[in-house]
Amino acid sequence: MNLRQIAAFRAVMDCGSMTIAARTMGISQPNVSRLIAELEDSIELQLFERRAGRLLATAEGSAFHLEVERLFGGLDSLRQAATDIRVSGRGSLRIAATFSFTGSILPSAIRELRERYPAAVVSLQIRSSATILQWAAAQQCDVGLAWNVSEVPEVDVEPLLIFPGVCVLPSDHRLASKPAIRPDDLRNEPFISFTVDDSMRKRIDGVFEERRIPRRLVMETQYSAAIYALVAEGVGVSIANPVPIREFGHRALHIRRFVPEIMLESFILRPRQRPQNRLAQDFIEILKKTMSEERKHFDKVLSSTPRTRRLTQGRAAAKTPKEAIRLSSASN
Repeated sequence: MNLRQIAAFRAVMDCGSMTIAARTMGISQPNVSRLIAELEDSIELQLFERRAGRLLATAEGSAFHLEVERLFGGLDSLRQAATDIRVSGRGSLRIAATFSFTGSILPSAIRELRERYPAAVVSLQIRSSATILQWAAAQQCDVGLAWNVSEVPEVDVEPLLIFPGVCVLPSDHRLASKPAIRPDDLRNEPFISFTVDDSMRKRIDGVFEERRIPRRLVMETQYSAAIYALVAEGVGVSIANPVPIREFGHRALHIRRFVPEIMLESFILRPRQRPQNRLAQDFIEILKKTMSEERKHFDKVLSSTPRTRRLTQGRAAAKTPKEAIRLSSASN
């Protein structure tokens, strides 16, 4: 028994004639007769009989027809479900991201996605960059957002945006009038640092150790958002990811460029062996637009004074190999 035979049977039942059924299916009447005969042989039931030149369904044929209609009703439901998913986005999207994306970037992007696809179900998991890379490789998420990750065969890694780390100062700090902060400016300053296992911590420490400039470590934390909050309370100064700038814009702190630059690269991760659904495609499109707007806001904050604006416009020409330090960060 196969679907072609079932389709022929259903057509005959609906049309009441093999000739009309053949015309409906676009095949010859002998082919319809053959398909019906093959179906009867395979299920060992007589489905039709002829009476006074008319083709009538047997009791067994009528009972079998009910089951066939249930089958085709299910197929119709599948077709409708596919249409709903295509048109209204009735599907699911699994996102894994580091904590730094959860302040304003992801809420804004998810809100816009939900406006496009109100029936979609979105799952958001917060993990480290290393864990997100593992999840993408194992197809445990549809989209991953992480900072500086290595490439693996199972994952498509697409650059999203590059940010320089920034110096975060309390509102009344003596360095607030400077447009850019250098390592020697932070000599013996109370410093809020990332935890020792964070690669950003290692890169920042390397800048100061290379120049033999001491700082006073007063606190360690895993997240840039926590650093911003602690600096606003006057606990100390720090160098951090600039992504939380928007959400902390109302707090009593100053954001200044740090030289030499410590670059943070954000990436979109996707399982290579998993077909990308429409929700994921549109979400990535929205995310790129959101991140571009975030970068404009970041540049505006750092261009708040004429002196800083000149530094921003000229930084590419002034940069030397020692002033450009690439950062890979798993958790900020």
